[in-house]
Amino acid sequence: MPLPPDAFLRIVDQADDAVLITEAEPLSLPGPRIVYANAAMCRLCGYEAEELLGATPRLLQGPLTDPAALARIHEALADGRELTVELMNYHRAASPYWVELRLLPLRDESGGISHFAAISRDITDALGEQDGMYRMAVSDGITRLYSRQMFFDVGGKLMRLSFRQHAPLMAALLSLDDMPRIRETYGQMVSSLVLRVVGQALRRSVRDSDIVGRLDACEFSAILPDVQPETASQLLARIGAQLADSYRLAGLPDGARARLSMGMALLQPEDDDLSQMLARARAGRQPLRGEAAPSA
Repeated sequence: MPLPPDAFLRIVDQADDAVLITEAEPLSLPGPRIVYANAAMCRLCGYEAEELLGATPRLLQGPLTDPAALARIHEALADGRELTVELMNYHRAASPYWVELRLLPLRDESGGISHFAAISRDITDALGEQDGMYRMAVSDGITRLYSRQMFFDVGGKLMRLSFRQHAPLMAALLSLDDMPRIRETYGQMVSSLVLRVVGQALRRSVRDSDIVGRLDACEFSAILPDVQPETASQLLARIGAQLADSYRLAGLPDGARARLSMGMALLQPEDDDLSQMLARARAGRQPLRGEAAPSA
């Protein structure tokens, strides 16, 4: 469906703000498709225009996006009226940001509403306190990585995006195989420090666009978009090198260095959710030495 004649005039008027234009329907799942995104919108959310086109604005939402705000947006779409609302969205790299969202109906030559423009202004700095509360809610308290809930939510979005774009996606699963021994020998404080060291070494070994989370007491995982299988050995080497530096700087005794194993798996067409890919990575784990870079 072509854009209405006045659409780009409205965009020019708001050129300094982030702009999305969607079709007016359907309002039921999966929702109206995005047909335009300006450069400011791409900078704000981290997605390229090609990734946004054909998707729905739900791509930008996450587990703590306010359902009440989403309900107000749905009502405004159904009524064909303007609305201004504050909303928490999610960057492509999974970091949250706040926007003041202005919703505008766009009419065609017959006077009917054919599209909606969503104009977003970043107000994250003004709402820093709420952002801090958000991070406490969705981050692991020891490692400050994403919690299991957040990891699966954002990882699921990356998985669906990879399917839509026919792009590769890889999961890396890192297991601390002897944490009970470390806890019993050195106590809770040292075992927590080991978890923090391993988690941050994993975070520093991947790209800003990758997501990293702590799945349970002894497991971490990273989701890596647009990664080919041959890069797996490079990732293993980076993790090993980062662990060697991190252990040294933390001053941990040699006996407190966790015995690690790691597995990796590529997204397959038959995968229904992220847990299937993680299960293959878990089944394929191999020992990983933390004190030196492992061999490929």
